Amino acid sequence: MGVCSSSPESPEAKAAREQSAAIEKQMEEAQKMEEEKIKILLLGAGESGKSTIFKQFQILYGAPRSNKDLKMFAAAVRNNITVLLKRLIPLVGSLKLEEKFEPNERAAYNKILETISGQKSSPAEQAVADAAIPVNLKEEIQTLFQSKAWESVWFHRDTVNATDAHKLFIDELDTISAPDYVPTVQHIVNARIRTTNPTKEKYDINGQRFEIYDVGGQRSERKKWMPLFDKVTAIIFVAALSEYDQKLQEDLRMNRMVEAIGLFKSVVNHD
Repeated sequence: MGVCSSSPESPEAKAAREQSAAIEKQMEEAQKMEEEKIKILLLGAGESGKSTIFKQFQILYGAPRSNKDLKMFAAAVRNNITVLLKRLIPLVGSLKLEEKFEPNERAAYNKILETISGQKSSPAEQAVADAAIPVNLKEEIQTLFQSKAWESVWFHRDTVNATDAHKLFIDELDTISAPDYVPTVQHIVNARIRTTNPTKEKYDINGQRFEIYDVGGQRSERKKWMPLFDKVTAIIFVAALSEYDQKLQEDLRMNRMVEAIGLFKSVVNHD
């Protein structure tokens, strides 16, 4: 009766087996990490503060900002100043304040009004032009905001959805208008950049993996939320208390706080 024995494993077969086992182990570890991750969605209406919280996570747990990011935020801060002006300047006429300006204030107002009234042919060109306004008209902007008559404009800022936090940019205009300007952490947190597509960041916090998503909050952007609900761990719903007397930018008939409450109800009742 013969004796059966298996042939020895060739070096090639052993290498293939070990490689297969290593790949399988990697896949198991990746699957475990995927199951253990905490997925958080930041939801809320437009301009409620979602992106501000998203940036705070990045500051606390992310890598330092690249030079490219810093340049982007520098342009955003300057653009925010121009947006603030474009929202506030029309109040001068509606409140009948032109005649209350001192001659130098009236000259500053006229120059700013003339400049912000110009429109470029493309959004990209307009963004560049808007970012240049705080640099080129620094003294005029400072003159206007120091005016006694301008206090009435600022008092009525809620009627045009002016962002309170952007007064910081006016107060620090000397720094922001400088050629070598680099935005501070506070500038980055307060800078407003409209979110149009969901943005994801990954963080390792005390050994726990987090995935945090920021989304656009305007009505036209909310249809993009649906795919993100899959395997979500938690939702942070953001609403700004300052919105109680403001209107939606996309629907000036709708109170922002009322919109936020209605949106919150739809989120918590989502299946």
